[in-house]
Amino acid sequence: MLRKTIFIVTILLSLFGFSQKYSFTYVYTFKPDSLNLDKTETELMGLFIDKNGSTYLSLTKVKRDSAIAQNMNSDGISSNMSVSLNTFPQGKVRGIIQKDWRSRTAISYLTLNTDRFKITQHITFNWQIGTETAMIQGKKCQLATVEYKGRKYNAWFTNEIPISDGPYKFGGLPGLIVKIEDTKKQHIWELKAIEKFRHIKLNLTAYIPVTESQYKKAVEDYIRDPIYRMRELKQRYGITSFTSTLPDGRSYSDAEYEKMRIKKIQETFKENNNSIELN
Repeated sequence: MLRKTIFIVTILLSLFGFSQKYSFTYVYTFKPDSLNLDKTETELMGLFIDKNGSTYLSLTKVKRDSAIAQNMNSDGISSNMSVSLNTFPQGKVRGIIQKDWRSRTAISYLTLNTDRFKITQHITFNWQIGTETAMIQGKKCQLATVEYKGRKYNAWFTNEIPISDGPYKFGGLPGLIVKIEDTKKQHIWELKAIEKFRHIKLNLTAYIPVTESQYKKAVEDYIRDPIYRMRELKQRYGITSFTSTLPDGRSYSDAEYEKMRIKKIQETFKENNNSIELN
């Protein structure tokens, strides 16, 4: 018999010895294109826990940002940017999510071209906890289900790790989420490792607070005209035309480059249409 649970506020950190900070590594498997479900991507995601909340982001981004920071000189300019970017390319998942357990908020930090946005949400998941159990990653887990933003999810949580959290924005169960997937198996997270960590250095001061609707409109505007920022810069500095040379050695005129960039960006959005949140 399923039963409805309320959001778990009290985090029993002492039971798991969380006097130190821990990170949980999840393998995130997803299908980015709803029109091509044979295509599957994976990304290692980190859930970094401290006493007040958590930070969730791509581990590729963590490594990239660390590499760039290590190559910064006293003027804040990277002395070896090419090495940093080639060795640690952009991750497939760009956003950062921070949860504050005390205020029950999830803050999403999102980038769009050169713009940075910050969305604060108060989220309560109406979990239905069942009686079914399973052993996953050596942990005894219990099944819970929920609907969120147009998808239905099956989550397996364990009270062996008494932290009311999980990957992405998910949380509120009486234990850590070890595995969660939508019923169509298009977005799947599974815990793979637990480690101690000391500190994550993130500079999030440049992100501008917006509402969900404002962010969605910004995305729509960007897809419609992906190079409007470039045009603004050209007008500001009085640039009438330029020639771009790409790493492959080919050169493009101003008009050719704009046309190429617009096509590439719009195709990228078209091929990444199967987001976690459908509404």
